[in-house]
Amino acid sequence: MRGAGFPLLERGYDGEPFVYLDSASTTPKPRPVIDAVTGYYETVGANVHRGVHPLAETATEQFERTRHRVAALIGAQPAEIVFTRNATDSFNLIARAMNLHTDDEVVFPASEHHSNYMPWRVAATPKLVDIDAEAIPRWSQLKSLLGKRTRLVSVAHVSNVTGVIAPVEEWIATAHAAGVPVMLDASQSVSHLAVDVRALDVDFMGFSSHKMFGPNGVGVLYVRRDRFDELGLGNVGGGMVGKHGEDRFDALEPPFRYEAGTPNIEGVIGLGAAVDYMLGVGMETIAAHARELADRLMRGLAELPSATVLGRSARERIALATVSLPLPSMRQQDVARLLADAHGIFVSGGYHCAHVLHDRLKLDGTVRASAHIYNDAGDIDAFVAALRDL
Repeated sequence: MRGAGFPLLERGYDGEPFVYLDSASTTPKPRPVIDAVTGYYETVGANVHRGVHPLAETATEQFERTRHRVAALIGAQPAEIVFTRNATDSFNLIARAMNLHTDDEVVFPASEHHSNYMPWRVAATPKLVDIDAEAIPRWSQLKSLLGKRTRLVSVAHVSNVTGVIAPVEEWIATAHAAGVPVMLDASQSVSHLAVDVRALDVDFMGFSSHKMFGPNGVGVLYVRRDRFDELGLGNVGGGMVGKHGEDRFDALEPPFRYEAGTPNIEGVIGLGAAVDYMLGVGMETIAAHARELADRLMRGLAELPSATVLGRSARERIALATVSLPLPSMRQQDVARLLADAHGIFVSGGYHCAHVLHDRLKLDGTVRASAHIYNDAGDIDAFVAALRDL
């Protein structure tokens, strides 16, 4: 059964089945994740890293188990995994901890999601790599933009607008040759592709739980262990202090010094269940399914000659596509709503937190369809058929 094991997809909306193609925004949760969250509330319910009673010890054990599972997923060490609120929080934490100033430069493509744009705009000076008419960055520009004031290069591993997989290995090598660290936005890649931070040699990486079958309100920040020595503090308060006196304080060792305050414990435990789910399916299996659906999606959209499809010339992609339909009387948001109301197909419509990309292409919004492991070829065909009807 399509969507089996995902209660939201099994029950439908208002009693009717629907096609869910909005995974780039957030993913439905499989039953084990829901059970893990409710199980924490029903059987544990305690804080972590503080109490010595059995409930507190169980909560800490389950919480730290997730750190180990996330590390295993991306090829990291547990001590390199920091839990945050979301990917946005991860990027902001690095911006603070690097102590960036307005005369420092951060290089990234003009196509980036606001989460990987705004922190650098506020804390430093953006240096933008141009995009072409399909919203694909002109990757070769990177070297020319690296200079004495460049503090960081940041890029989405997979674009949340085009679904195109970036040549991150080349970018990391180019940046490192100039002595510049690199941060990856893995929000759209970590649940679709096998990601190995050691093989990539990346310095920092951020992503969100809710885009990888996990709960909302949890993010992950990976920091290569030797990079911790170059970072200042992020948030401060309870839970990150080793010793606090009137005249000084000592912060805990990483990663705990970056996890001030009571965390989203149930969310982190749910994330651990989501990682178990993905590893149980197999990342190679998930990636192969994504390639199959991506090929079908792009072939179907190619049959709509009047539609503008972003990133259509790229070969390496996940099952995500963004299209603009020439319907003068309708905004692209209206198209997305019509797909939901008339066809039971749920997609995104608008700017997808990438205003600069749309401004440069002079597009007043777009429609984005993004599939995942719970989708099949029939879902793709239904989406393309509905666009053809429009």
